[in-house]
Amino acid sequence: METQHGGGKADEFEARVHAATDPSEVRDVYDEWAPTYDEDLAGAHGDDYPLPGIVADVVARLDEPESDVLDAACGTGLVGGALARHGFTSVDGLDISPRMIAHARHRRVYHDLGPADLTQRLPGAPDKFGVVTCVNALGPGHLPPSALVEFARVVHRGGHIVLTVGTDGWAEVEHHVRRLTTRRIARVLETDEHPLHPSTGARHVVAVLEVMAASAPTTGPGW
Repeated sequence: METQHGGGKADEFEARVHAATDPSEVRDVYDEWAPTYDEDLAGAHGDDYPLPGIVADVVARLDEPESDVLDAACGTGLVGGALARHGFTSVDGLDISPRMIAHARHRRVYHDLGPADLTQRLPGAPDKFGVVTCVNALGPGHLPPSALVEFARVVHRGGHIVLTVGTDGWAEVEHHVRRLTTRRIARVLETDEHPLHPSTGARHVVAVLEVMAASAPTTGPGW
């Protein structure tokens, strides 16, 4: 789920997510938030949350529109909508919140949508996707950085993982990225900083990984 804003209802919901002790609590918070989620993030004029568009631009630069994409923690479908504007038509979305998924479905840009606890093993076959996107869903109350291993498992060799994480949380995620690179499961193609919300000055790291191993292992020492 893409989250965090500089004030108002978004901060209140975000605090409740961070305080959640299990996935069912997280699901309930996002179910409640779904009706106002887009406006709470992007602001009244719709221009204060550029990350979905930035990630879609990166995907379009690296991959063909025919690529199969998994939008992990898709929320209300902001990333899917941005990908559709680039001509991507085979985009699946997973999210823990059924009400968020219902809003994403209304966009009519996803090939398939379904509820899933992304802290567990991802549904579906290994090596299925050319791209996995994960916008601002790695962090407290959301997905552990170890979820990157599952992302790598479902992406075929030569495919990409495009993720974003707050600059204050990048060090922990980078630690897990280094595990993937050490095991030659993936390599870092690029990292850059972009605004999360221009109105607040908050910034996110946008990282691109290339998957190097087919059916990347998800068990064993260190995971």
